[in-house]
Amino acid sequence: MSAAPLSGPRPPRRIDLGGVRVDLLQIGTFRSDAGAIFGPVPRTTWEPLVHAEIDAASRLQQSLNLLHVQTGSANLLLETGMLAAGVAQQDEVVHSVSARDALLAAGIDVEALRYVLPSHLHRDHAGGLVTSSGAAAFPKATIVAPQAEIDAVASRSARARAAYDAPLLQALFAESEPEPFITERQLLPQVELRLLGGHTPGSQATIIRGSEQTLLFMGDLFMRPWQANPRWVTSYDDAAWVSVDAKAAIFAEAAAEQWLIVQSHELAAPVGHLVADRDRFRFVAE
Repeated sequence: MSAAPLSGPRPPRRIDLGGVRVDLLQIGTFRSDAGAIFGPVPRTTWEPLVHAEIDAASRLQQSLNLLHVQTGSANLLLETGMLAAGVAQQDEVVHSVSARDALLAAGIDVEALRYVLPSHLHRDHAGGLVTSSGAAAFPKATIVAPQAEIDAVASRSARARAAYDAPLLQALFAESEPEPFITERQLLPQVELRLLGGHTPGSQATIIRGSEQTLLFMGDLFMRPWQANPRWVTSYDDAAWVSVDAKAAIFAEAAAEQWLIVQSHELAAPVGHLVADRDRFRFVAE
């Protein structure tokens, strides 16, 4: 087995949807256990797909991908990456800067952010909501999330405590109350939010519509290309049967309408579209 070298931030990639500008920022990488990421899929099936990137401990190299969106009337941030305090410890499996520092380095005005939209609130997607001191990283922005995800953070369950940085998020939400929704929300004329669930109780999809193209972002419900098969779910999915059905439905819509898709943890080719393939789909990178 060979493993590609870990890397830090990459230069932003600009995506023009027509009247809506999206900047993809890959702010760092981390390592994930491959068996957990592939869940019920047999190793003999998945190992050939990732043999070049798994290390001696059978860990995948995962990218931390953020999207900065400018609609003309508002600026938004999708995802915030890892907790800055964790990055400062220089864990050997994490090589990243904070979301705030990455945005500033890219020349983006963080004070102009109106909304922050984590796909869900696991620590590798919502950790950057706070600074290393525990303060709000984007104090002028409103965090928008499904009520089910906010409730999960407040849960006393052992699974929730293992998945979320609950004390930090609870303290943050006490100071900067998030804006919840139940199942769907038209946040802006160009931005639609949908509760999908499955991976976490409140995993959400963000759909961004420009005059020329539509972009879909689903967090860990579609983190890497092989998840184009709706039945390929992770061991981290709280309700895998919900994940499968939710992905199958929105994938069919995305393929029929030729939406662009950005994957949350793909390093090499995170942008592409879906093509229907019998009762499943294939991801085609662009």
